Amino acid sequence: MDLIGTLAHQLQQLKQQAEQIDLKQVSGKPQNWFDSTLFSCRSPQLTDYVIEAQRNLNHLQHSALAITAKQRLVQRLSEQTVALTRAFRNVDIRRKPSNKVHKAKNLVQQISVSSQQLYQQLSDTQEFERRLQDMIVLANRENAPDAIQRSLALHARLGRCRKALSDIERQILDLERRN
Repeated sequence: MDLIGTLAHQLQQLKQQAEQIDLKQVSGKPQNWFDSTLFSCRSPQLTDYVIEAQRNLNHLQHSALAITAKQRLVQRLSEQTVALTRAFRNVDIRRKPSNKVHKAKNLVQQISVSSQQLYQQLSDTQEFERRLQDMIVLANRENAPDAIQRSLALHARLGRCRKALSDIERQILDLERRN
């Protein structure tokens, strides 16, 4: 088989592969597969690029071109074939989300969960602070002998509660600064 026949056969095989790839929905599939200097078509379908290469091959076979024009067309066909072959080898890589993207999504999800947990913890602690303040008011109204002791204990708990509130608020600020 001559070189043009071999190239025609290779392009036919690439076209079949392209049709199979084009049938599958690929999330990372580019809108334009190749550089505009290499192919004139702009398509998300690989088959269109193979068809363009086949048209160039037909033009080479059936047109009366000058030697330099034929050489340029052969060079272009060679570059197109190499680019198509490389694209087919790398199509599986495009289908899989990259590790970095996967890690980033997990990190965002963790930050979101921890942010929600911190806000929930802040809300719970604020509610606890409010109840402690109510208990202190009630303890101050009482005339019982242990009211002072109970009031001091409640104030100590309120101090620890406020320290916990400031710690939670600091954690929330730190989390928001990182984003």
